Order: sequence, then C-alpha cells, then structure tokens
Amino acid sequence: MTQISNHHRQHDIDPALDLAGQHLAQRLLDSVDNIDSYTLQRLRAAREQAVDFRRNVLVQEAQARLAVASHAESDQTLSLHDRPSKWQQFSGIGMLMALLLGLWMIDTIQSDNFTQDAAEIDNVLLTDDLPPAAYLDPGFKHFLKLSYPSETL
Repeated sequence: MTQISNHHRQHDIDPALDLAGQHLAQRLLDSVDNIDSYTLQRLRAAREQAVDFRRNVLVQEAQARLAVASHAESDQTLSLHDRPSKWQQFSGIGMLMALLLGLWMIDTIQSDNFTQDAAEIDNVLLTDDLPPAAYLDPGFKHFLKLSYPSETL
C-alpha cells in the first residue's frame, strides 16, 4: 500500500497539478499506517454512509421523475384506433435516452464532487498543525468548548 497506481483520465490535466495530487495521495497512503483501527473504522463507516445517502438521493430523484412521467402518460387515454405514429414513438425513446443520459451525467458530476470534497478534507487534516488524533480526543473538544463558549461544536 505504499505505491500509487496511475489512472489515465480522458481529459487533460495540468502536469504540475497532477504531480501535486500524486504527492498528496502518497502522503495519505503513508499516514494510513499511523491511524489506529478505531479511527479507520469510523472513517470507513462515515464514507459508506455518505455514499449510501447520495445513492438514495439519486434513486429518489429518479423515482420522482418516473412517477411524474408515468402519471402524465396515464392521463393520455388512447383508444385502439388512436395509435401513436412512428415519430411519436421515436420521440418518446429519444426523451427516455435524454433522461438516462442526464441521470448518468448528474451521477458522474456528483461522484467527482464527492471525491474532490474528500480530498480537500484529507488535505486540510494532513497539512494542519494538529494531528488527526487531536480532533478525536474528548479533552480537546472540551478545551475548545471552554475557549469558545459562544460557538457550537
């Protein structure tokens, strides 16, 4: 777990930014061995909760759109003589494909945003003067409450 695998991306990345990202990833990998198992379990559980929450939100949005589409379709009652033309069928398929493409794009963008947010948090934790274990210490939290009583922690 000390070597970073190179992932090739489709879009062009600034080499300096890519190198900085590789250095940060290497520092993260090196510091994983110093974190106790309880903290690792809590971090893993928190990330799984965040991924599950985001997945549930996307499923609920898709179900709501599907319910609206099926409700609109059920309002249009067609008799046997009023069959839709070929162009209407093709337009329906086109709209469905556009919806699926939009959902895929939303998922891709949101997963990229989640990854960037996680990397930013890891960067702040690793470059801070305090070690990550200090944030988990109950005495430190009590010290902050005494030092800053007006702010909620």
